[in-house]
Amino acid sequence: MSTSTVATDRTDTTPAGSRNPLVRFLTLDFMNKPELVDAGLLVLRLFMLLLFFHGYAKATGYSGFVGMMSEAPVGSIAPALFGFMVVAGQLLLGFGLAVGLMTRICAFLMALMFLFIIVLFNIPGGWIGEHGGIAFESSLYYFVPGIVLFLTGPGRYSLDHILSRKK
Repeated sequence: MSTSTVATDRTDTTPAGSRNPLVRFLTLDFMNKPELVDAGLLVLRLFMLLLFFHGYAKATGYSGFVGMMSEAPVGSIAPALFGFMVVAGQLLLGFGLAVGLMTRICAFLMALMFLFIIVLFNIPGGWIGEHGGIAFESSLYYFVPGIVLFLTGPGRYSLDHILSRKK
């Protein structure tokens, strides 16, 4: 098995045809195909384009973003540095994940970046957000896929897979 595909082996050794048809239907057993796992990873990676667009929006209004960073407790230490790191990270990591280039590295760095954002910027403001939800909920939307893509890899529909194929 290559490193860019997800293992779909199951510990259940019962042949699929001999299992209860109702159980097979309810568990969508017919969808246990590597192609569908790879398609799901592609959808997850394409979702990371939102991260790229967040970075683009911050880059186009960079002075305002750095000004906002200077008001945050940790960001006030070095707002230009933190601002640059966030914008560069969102642009480069979002694009790299979307196309599946250096996916595991990008995913790890993205998860790490959002872990720092959660710990240094979101949590000090309180655990409950303005609208009653978890204050760092939006950061989790990027942290969790970062962990998933780090663990699974990009799948077959990625530049990593194309570049790693033996000719």
